Order: sequence, then structure tokens, then C-alpha cells
Amino acid sequence: MPSEKGDKQAVTIWVDKGLVVKIEALAEKGGLTRSKLITNLIEVGVEELVAMNKLGMWATLRVFEDIRQYFKKRHIKKEVKAKIKNKE
Repeated sequence: MPSEKGDKQAVTIWVDKGLVVKIEALAEKGGLTRSKLITNLIEVGVEELVAMNKLGMWATLRVFEDIRQYFKKRHIKKEVKAKIKNKE
């Protein structure tokens, strides 16, 4: 399979098998190929991100994501400590 075809370029991604099943079902329902559905989803997502970036929302969302990740890690550490303490 060529990595480029006209103005298009192949991109390889890894996704969970369960997600692939869902994508295939939705593509079939919409009369699209799996590739076309994924391309459409990416195009819409990128358009939304470009719009958010123009409005300054992208940077703000990144800050909130960093905060979310911080608290998630903190929560996981507490769970691990609690499990260790319960085993003692």
C-alpha cells in the first residue's frame, strides 16, 4: 500500500478492537467505508479544534485537561495506598 496517493497520505493509528467494531458498524449503517468514516470524524474534529484555537479556548481546555490528569493520578495513588494498607 503506497504511503501517498495524489494529495492524500496514509496515516497509521492503533485503536482498541472494540472501537473498530463500533466504527465498522457505524460506517456500514451510513453506507461509508471505515476509512471514509474515520476521515470524516478527523476532519470535523480538526475543524472544531481550529475554531477553538482561534477563540483562545484550546489553551484553556489544555489547562483544564492538565488539572484533570493531576487529580486522576492523585486519586489512583490514594487507591493504591489504600489497597496496600488493607493487605497489611
